[in-house]
Amino acid sequence: MMARNYFYLSYGHSVRLRADDRPDSDHWAGQLFTELSAEVARLVGADRRTQVGYYDNLVQPLTDWKAALADVLSSTDVFVALYSPGYFNKSWPLRERASFASRYADPAMADHFLVPVLWVPWPPWEHETERSSALRLGSGIPEYADEGLQAMSRLALYRKQYRTVVRRLAYRIVTLAAEAPRPAPLAVAIDEVTAEPTAPTEILFTVAVLAPQRADLPGGRAEDPYGNAPRSWTPYRDLHQFPIAEYVANVAERLGQPARIVDRPADLGVLDQGAALVLIDPWLAATGDGLARLTGLAGQIPEWATVLLVADRTDPEYAARGTALHATVADTLAAAGIARNRITLLRDADRLVERMPSIIDQACTAYRRHAPVFLPKGADTPLPRIDGGPDA
Repeated sequence: MMARNYFYLSYGHSVRLRADDRPDSDHWAGQLFTELSAEVARLVGADRRTQVGYYDNLVQPLTDWKAALADVLSSTDVFVALYSPGYFNKSWPLRERASFASRYADPAMADHFLVPVLWVPWPPWEHETERSSALRLGSGIPEYADEGLQAMSRLALYRKQYRTVVRRLAYRIVTLAAEAPRPAPLAVAIDEVTAEPTAPTEILFTVAVLAPQRADLPGGRAEDPYGNAPRSWTPYRDLHQFPIAEYVANVAERLGQPARIVDRPADLGVLDQGAALVLIDPWLAATGDGLARLTGLAGQIPEWATVLLVADRTDPEYAARGTALHATVADTLAAAGIARNRITLLRDADRLVERMPSIIDQACTAYRRHAPVFLPKGADTPLPRIDGGPDA
């Protein structure tokens, strides 16, 4: 049974430009969560170490975010939304909000337990209802309306006003939580609700998986990391048994990119329809048709796609054969026309988790830079003449 959460903090994730980035929005949202949790714990008389709130950075790496957040949102009393332009331009935070609201048949009841915060201001003529509701929290504090709570959290000049808003927010959470229904109604899973961004900039992100399945494992390979389809592959099998393709797709969706997974050779043709990341298990090279499958990638992986070889350096079977398998895969792909500088090897789960947001962002950037532009079909229309003749 999930523990009760007084509040859930929802925000629009930032884009990472490098693997070691800690974007401002993510950092300051995390700081707000810590301070808000401490204030809520103080108001309810809980130990400061007791978890009283939740936000999605608490989900363990390589687990199913969608399933985890469905449970969390079902056990949360109050939904705190950090409104910003990025919040309304990405489907993930909007779907978090819609999932929470789905618990109540009456939309007014859902709104009652939703506390909006002006995190980053936007033009007053956009999202006027959300803006008006978010401004109430900072009544009498002009800096809140002018700068937003994120800027206030960063500037020592506004520290007193920031603390006032945080205390107000904590008090509002505790007050509403006392009114929350028991037992708590269940939330609809995030992937079962729809919420369209108001200014969509999303592109389709395809995760392709090339890995063995249990039916065709090479001799001497343990079957634990594999399932009945390549998409079931879990290279870091000690980490929650969550397939890596699902993990990558979840990260992409949190960053605002609708994602899909393909794992059949016949489906690889869709890679040219958007940004793409190809995950390859080096053990594929040791299967009966593995080299043929790798060679067959020629012409199927567009020039903007990212190729990632994934292995577990702690796997004793990989330790014995990994270097040779990696070299075989890289040589085969190079012979198929895929440049070696497009192939990255990751052998550590922590490193993969750290780098994945930037890998996804870079794949999307590469697609925008290199993807072909398709003009509308139809007959060419002659340009009008301006010489004053009969066709003018």
